[in-house]
Amino acid sequence: MKKILILLGLIILTGTMAQAGNCDNFSCPANPYSNSFSFSNLIGTNFIAEKIGNAVIKKAIKKESQGKYKVDLQSYNLTALKKGIFKSLVIEGKDTVTDDIYVSTVKFKSLCDYNYIDVNNKDNTVTFMEPFAMAFALQITGDDLNKTMESKSYTELIRRVNSIGNTSKLFNIVSTTAKIENNRLYYVMSVGIPFIKNKQDITIETDFKVRNGEIALNDTKLVTSAYKFDISKLEKIINYLNPLEFSMGILENHDVKTQIKEVSIKDNKIDITGIFTIEKGYVTEQ
Repeated sequence: MKKILILLGLIILTGTMAQAGNCDNFSCPANPYSNSFSFSNLIGTNFIAEKIGNAVIKKAIKKESQGKYKVDLQSYNLTALKKGIFKSLVIEGKDTVTDDIYVSTVKFKSLCDYNYIDVNNKDNTVTFMEPFAMAFALQITGDDLNKTMESKSYTELIRRVNSIGNTSKLFNIVSTTAKIENNRLYYVMSVGIPFIKNKQDITIETDFKVRNGEIALNDTKLVTSAYKFDISKLEKIINYLNPLEFSMGILENHDVKTQIKEVSIKDNKIDITGIFTIEKGYVTEQ
């Protein structure tokens, strides 16, 4: 059970940068337990072990992320579970906050029916004995985006745009907000414009699409009619500040390939689905 706990800490709840990649060629390992019979299942000890595992994983998640979580761990038998072998894992969360990133609902589900992660306490290492993959589904509201954009990390992103990224010197971004109406995102930048005393609001209307496994703006329009800007330059800035791509930091890790499969806005809520994978043989420290 500790193996699975460490797995979650390493993959799901990290905030480091990840590599986007094509996960379509992933294939599940052969399952040696497909036709096995377990005595521990018969007498109920495996059921008890699963319940304990669920509680341990949920407790570990709660240390790193706020929200209401449910965990469903399925194993083959008690012996296998102690080794770090399990059949499936489903994690569901509501109103979650991880590293100052707000997401209304999250769901993670393992893709293979045989998963094996070995922990070596002597060497303090974790080894993925088989390739591992999880599908994920996130739902994000406009309120979630606004709370996320108030974080120190996102504020630093704006600072970098002002000092380095905004090479066109069109304006200086003071703050940003977002709202979702009619299944479109309205991204509002409060900016300081040269030769204009008061701060001004520039509103961008946009949708999203998946490009090379990442979230990018689509069908972007300048709503603010009082000012004339090159929309291509604005789009570059907004893509850099893309609050959805920023929110995907909850899934990121150096050695994990994360691929967005679909992004859409329905009922004024943003739905994101995808998968992440780790190759067999990957070793990391506990």
